[in-house]
Amino acid sequence: MDDTDDDYWNTSETKAKAFSFDDDILSPQEILAIGQRSSSNQDDGVFSSANISTVKTALLPLNTLVSPKVLDLILLAQSGRDPKDLKPESVQPVAVTLKRLSLGRSCSLHGHRSLSSKTQLLDAAIAVGDGNSILTVVLFLIQTLNRKLVYELLASRPSALAHYISFLNSEGKVTELTDLLTMLGRSPEAAMYQFQHLIRSQGDNVDGLLRKLTNLVANHFNQPGVDTNQCKMASDYYKLLEWQKLANKPELFNTSALNCLAYCCSHHWAEGAGNMMSPLTICQRQQISPLQYDWVVLNIHAKAAKWDIVETLFTKKDWLGRTTVSSHIPMESLLSRMSELQASKRFLATCVNRIPDTDHRLRLATMYKIHTVVIETLAKQKDRAALTNYKMTLNPQSEEYILAENTLRDSSIKWKN
Repeated sequence: MDDTDDDYWNTSETKAKAFSFDDDILSPQEILAIGQRSSSNQDDGVFSSANISTVKTALLPLNTLVSPKVLDLILLAQSGRDPKDLKPESVQPVAVTLKRLSLGRSCSLHGHRSLSSKTQLLDAAIAVGDGNSILTVVLFLIQTLNRKLVYELLASRPSALAHYISFLNSEGKVTELTDLLTMLGRSPEAAMYQFQHLIRSQGDNVDGLLRKLTNLVANHFNQPGVDTNQCKMASDYYKLLEWQKLANKPELFNTSALNCLAYCCSHHWAEGAGNMMSPLTICQRQQISPLQYDWVVLNIHAKAAKWDIVETLFTKKDWLGRTTVSSHIPMESLLSRMSELQASKRFLATCVNRIPDTDHRLRLATMYKIHTVVIETLAKQKDRAALTNYKMTLNPQSEEYILAENTLRDSSIKWKN
């Protein structure tokens, strides 16, 4: 290159037109000026509006076209404010923030930027005891801190941890919940939450349940530290799903063992043990307790007015020919339920007479208006005054009223009053 060329490039006019990397740095005013240029000053080229009018453009989010920093500069330039005048977001005192949260008012937590301030905010929310405030702060920490650090904070704060676990469970965020509990050394609990979520989410898809439950048991329930009762529960449920698949009754898919027992009692009562649909078979297969069996049978057959089956199941004859009651259901619960199901007074009397304690028997007989038992019990207690008062509560000329009168006239009873 000769001296003439050097002179050309060094002239002030050429320098003014020459390209410089420093030109990439634009002031806010220059950025605004770009957007404010009149479209009439633009050259009509291959990318003019006339040439692309037939092209369907896709709408893109603004943050994919302009970086946040440039966007802030644009907004700042439009406002006419000097960047030096900007002040950082003011930090509200923790007490003020918690008060607004507790009252349900809008409140920004982003002013609390330091770990110390966020920890104080969490502890203050726990001290207030408002569940919504605690959960709001915990979710804020999850958004702004390392997740592992948040878990460590929650580990030493059981109240906040319980709220967050409940939130994750109700929202169905089982993966996050599992990660949290596993990190805290509570893997068995994580397995149970996964088990519950699996049952809720699969609906009546028995095949899907069987497949996923197999993986869940292998990966979580067969691990060290898992409670044996939990393992047994998962195994029993797997057996129940297998039975439901074989029974092929859509109304039974993914329902409880007791619901399946109720179906068998209602539709297959006469089938003997060994038959797949027999009530006795499903009881043995699912290890349904005698108490649960008695309760289901009572409700199913009593609601269908099949009291002969109920009496056959719950009463027996002793070697003297007397009728006795045999049930795994506690007597008070049995009487209460049979009364609700409108059992006969005769059957109720048979049941209440099996109560050995006299005062207890009298109280229950009075409660359920089993008049014959009340009269007989008061006569055995030789309490004329109580029997006289009770007679006054009965309908005159009714069978029970006449029984009470005849009992009071019985000269063989040595009344104590």
